[in-house]
Amino acid sequence: MKFRLVFETTTKKGKKVLLKFKVPPSKHLGLINFLKIAVDHGNEVNFAVEKISEDKKEFSKIKGKFSLTDEEEKSETEEIKKK
Repeated sequence: MKFRLVFETTTKKGKKVLLKFKVPPSKHLGLINFLKIAVDHGNEVNFAVEKISEDKKEFSKIKGKFSLTDEEEKSETEEIKKK
């Protein structure tokens, strides 16, 4: 089994841009647990870019927050509301 994180956005002209990161098998369980916690609790996920150079770590100015949702649960909820 393979896992890949896929980030998607669009340019000003509406062109889709994708960025994909492979998740090594040794990190699969950690990723699954992280995603499960984020979805089940509905907490926001913080996003940041960490710069590493010559044993020095610092966060860049790029930061963000987003929420994760389960598409199956979302569609089931919408079907119930329609009835």
